[in-house]
Amino acid sequence: MRFFTLILSLTLLILPGYSEAHAWLKVKIATTEYAPYTSTDMEHGGYINHVISRAFLETGVIVEYTSMPWDEALERTQAGEFDAISYGNFVRSREDEFWHSDPISVENLVFYTNKESGIDSWSELEGLKSHKMGVTKGYLYTDELSAYIKKSDNIVTKEDDHANFNALVDGEIDVFPIDELTGWYILQSEFSEAERNDLRQMSPFISTVTTHLLVPKGKNNAKLVLALFNKGLEELTLQGEMKRFKRLLKQGFYQHPEKPVNYDRR
Repeated sequence: MRFFTLILSLTLLILPGYSEAHAWLKVKIATTEYAPYTSTDMEHGGYINHVISRAFLETGVIVEYTSMPWDEALERTQAGEFDAISYGNFVRSREDEFWHSDPISVENLVFYTNKESGIDSWSELEGLKSHKMGVTKGYLYTDELSAYIKKSDNIVTKEDDHANFNALVDGEIDVFPIDELTGWYILQSEFSEAERNDLRQMSPFISTVTTHLLVPKGKNNAKLVLALFNKGLEELTLQGEMKRFKRLLKQGFYQHPEKPVNYDRR
């Protein structure tokens, strides 16, 4: 612990003026396709990856991203191949395997439904048990929703969010949970107006969630990686950069260049 504290203290003494050319450490991060937060096709790898890269750079660290499906990212990071995962919502049941960084952002988790299902609102999860729910493989969503999914026998698991929206349009499932902005973005960029008109966002929100860098507890450098990132995130906040990144997100800066989406519609 004393050695870790010494390394961190020496690092923080020389924070100002760091650039990629003068980085003293490289971290390897597993990431996924979860536009507009993370995507290899977007500016800076998406909103969350932009924040993560800049936060680490504040402490003289550069990031190497490798994109893969979510369940593969979990497995390979826990096996020690990567220093962290970008990114995950705060889920208490994950704390045995991962450290959650300080919050990167606050987002809304929502349900989408097919209009023909006849439901447009909900009050408790048990009230949805007669409706078939689509979920994405490996996602925990929230502690409450994760517990419901585990005990329900009316769940359909798909490989990704796009497949779940297809199932929703086709009537294979009745409801599907997803981040509010990601759901809107996928529908605007990947689905026709007619298909979008078949769906609606249910009210109220499932939950307001915080997003985090996930650092595996089994790696020797885990606490150092976590501390460096949290320090960099604090610096970005003090500089007002976090507000700027969020403004860029809302303005549509992070999106697929070949599939532009009009954010003014939101």
